Amino acid sequence: MMNSQGLIMDKKQKRNLFLILSIIIGLAALAYIFSIVSWSDVKNALSGATFRLVVLFLIIQLLIFLTLTWRWKIVLESQGYKDINIFSLLSYRLAGYAISFITPAAKLGGEPVRAWLLSKKQEIPFRKALSGVVIDKTIDLSTSGTFFILGALLVLISYAISPGVRQVLIIAALVFFVLVTIFNYRMMRGKNFFYKIFTFTGLSKFKRLDGFKKKLIDFEKPIIKFYHEDKKHFFQTIMISALSWILMFIEYSILGDMVGVNLSLIEIFLIVSFVGVAIIIPVPMALGTLEAGQIGAFGIIGLTAATGLALAILVRIKDIVFVVAGLIILAVHGLKFKDAVKQTKYLSAKKRK
Repeated sequence: MMNSQGLIMDKKQKRNLFLILSIIIGLAALAYIFSIVSWSDVKNALSGATFRLVVLFLIIQLLIFLTLTWRWKIVLESQGYKDINIFSLLSYRLAGYAISFITPAAKLGGEPVRAWLLSKKQEIPFRKALSGVVIDKTIDLSTSGTFFILGALLVLISYAISPGVRQVLIIAALVFFVLVTIFNYRMMRGKNFFYKIFTFTGLSKFKRLDGFKKKLIDFEKPIIKFYHEDKKHFFQTIMISALSWILMFIEYSILGDMVGVNLSLIEIFLIVSFVGVAIIIPVPMALGTLEAGQIGAFGIIGLTAATGLALAILVRIKDIVFVVAGLIILAVHGLKFKDAVKQTKYLSAKKRK
């Protein structure tokens, strides 16, 4: 027992150490960025952020959240849950978004939490609630991967970038293309994807991973069913995802107006791709990485670092507004932030027994 407790404490200590280090790195990057960029130039770039544009920007952002929540509702309807109010689902999504943003979990930390809230508030078995969230997230990642591929191609065609960056972009685009294509092909044919990788790499031969193998098979079953059997709902979610991307282009067009730049479609592709990379890096609140990504993107399209930093600040303010909303929702549902993931893990373990 002592060894087990010691191991748990060791894991907690490692997790805490990683969190502290990631915050330090993020703050150091942020400090460096502000040391090389003139704050007066950033303020000048932000002078176009009128009240009307700020309100319009927040409205578009809320519409994006509603659209993505609609997609999640379609997934739940495919599982037989047709009477769940979309605004209830929106509150669960915002709560999950808050945790994902604050914790260094690469956009995934809040997903179990919204599954837990769905299970608790709608009296849905946790396993079913979690499978609906997993399907929704899978579609999100798949469409985001497709978007990145298109954005990378447009950037490669339209901009003169250094050979090193070009090479990295080509390799990344090819990797995403292969993964997205094979994933969608196998899922729509009713075949495993993650388990196939598991066996292809030879990991399935290790007996100590037998338990994980079973969990992986169970994890993929609802995803395969949705892609292979629920094609009507699947294509509906794809169309809704496309609508969310259109709204996102409008969002960044408004952001461009706020910092005094008329962004083209290709430029928005580039900026959003860099935002995506910044969020994936496991640093809480994308500290430093968001700002660095925007400065890098704006440098490629020939705009100043101050303008890129100004846009990053606006994105960060938007994130803070919705994070605060999400944390308030957690409190309303009687769940403290620090206990959210613990409660989810407890329920998940309980359902597996």
